[in-house]
Amino acid sequence: MKIKAMAAALCVAALALTSCGIEDGSGSSADGKTLNLQTVFAANTVDAQLNRTSFIMNSGTTETLIGLDRNTNKLYGWLADEWSSEDAQNWTFHIREGVKFHNGKDVTAEAVKKSLEHGIEVNPGVATALKAESIEADGQTLKIRTTQKYASLPSELVHYNNVITDVDASTDFPIGTGAFKFESFDIKGAARLTRFDDYWDGKAKLDSVTMTANEDANARMLSLQSGQSDVIYRPSLESLDAISKDSNLAVDAVPGSRVYHLIYNYKGAHANLWNNIEFRKGVDALVDREAIAKTILRGRAVVTDNPFPGDLPTSPKQLESTYNPEKALEHFKAAGLEVKDGKLAEPISMKLATYNARPELPQIAQAFQDSAAKVGLNMEIHNAENIDEYLAGDDWDVATFSLATLTRGDGSYFVNGAFMPDGAQNYGGVDDPELIAKINTFNETVNEDERATQMREIAEDIRSKAYNCYIVSPYETAAYKKTVTGWFTPSNEFEFQMVTKDLDIE
Repeated sequence: MKIKAMAAALCVAALALTSCGIEDGSGSSADGKTLNLQTVFAANTVDAQLNRTSFIMNSGTTETLIGLDRNTNKLYGWLADEWSSEDAQNWTFHIREGVKFHNGKDVTAEAVKKSLEHGIEVNPGVATALKAESIEADGQTLKIRTTQKYASLPSELVHYNNVITDVDASTDFPIGTGAFKFESFDIKGAARLTRFDDYWDGKAKLDSVTMTANEDANARMLSLQSGQSDVIYRPSLESLDAISKDSNLAVDAVPGSRVYHLIYNYKGAHANLWNNIEFRKGVDALVDREAIAKTILRGRAVVTDNPFPGDLPTSPKQLESTYNPEKALEHFKAAGLEVKDGKLAEPISMKLATYNARPELPQIAQAFQDSAAKVGLNMEIHNAENIDEYLAGDDWDVATFSLATLTRGDGSYFVNGAFMPDGAQNYGGVDDPELIAKINTFNETVNEDERATQMREIAEDIRSKAYNCYIVSPYETAAYKKTVTGWFTPSNEFEFQMVTKDLDIE
């Protein structure tokens, strides 16, 4: 992909937008209706297939072959209006007629092929996810043969790194197919979008959008309160009450697809304990989910004991509260540990890893530390700068973790990543042949209803064996001016666009 590095300077502080050439205020301007949106994380590259954040995907400038319905959590045709497979290995996609890239080029199967192949070439994660043995293009027909039976391929094509762009274009930003096109784009966190009048699904209501990124939640809040942003994504929990009291602002919260949980190290210093199901059940009984949801998450979370909370085809039935320190000690006895005077006769010390990217996680770690200490299970908290790198080693016993579990229409990404031996998120080394067999069967099943049933059974198996301790699913939140219409807070920012053609401002 021929992409030039940009040298434009960026102002990321919420109150310095005007110095970056971004409008002070919003609504009507000389250029028409403009909306200012501030999100959290900046992009790391102008290559959409290589980007590690959702900055490009959620901007409304790029689209994928397959979409995910925000109401039903089911797949639908986006740039591919039809797809099929008889054997879960040979796939045919029909590319929608009449779609154009922002530079006026037609979107053909050949252009889609080049885009997917570029992603496979530059991004190992894409290569692993697609498992493409070959890709062929003929007119508007795209054929993909995978290296094995792989029924999850359509859902993997929802991923934001699989957006379709004109990879032959020589530009400072991706050339996509969305309702908006980039006028400017800075990988450090700023972009200006303008309406693409030839959008295949109808013109957007806004004339332009400015997007900035700021990891400081307080700065995002100040930007909204000062009027310099129209919408901010993920305001801090501490600021929600103040924002709600402002008659000009609205707060929106939706159940997310992310789950906060504890993961265990099955190959570390205390492997003998973690490989004992009774010990794991004892630890699970020490976690006060309701208290964590009420105090740390300020009620903006769903309590869960499994990876797929809610009322979905993949969701096991939620069990009653399991917080019970006395029951925990019974499990510890069953695990072969001696209990005396309401505690472990010989205290056990472990290292509990956490990280600050999700500010609630260190607080959850503290709550668990306090609860565990009461029964003689002593947790030394270690705050890791890079949690993925830290968990790749063995110098930890248990960790707070955040992971999107029900993504791209089903749990394939989660179970393959967290429970297969070579999974990218299987940091603790879970290795259960029975569970692996169930996941492999799921991976070869094409029928959506059968897949949902199988995934629910897999989730029930994970819960019954207490491989992880699932705690809460936090709400995804946004705050915006009441003059904004057509805003939908995404339950998962990696799969649902924030900027859509229906977004508008009075």
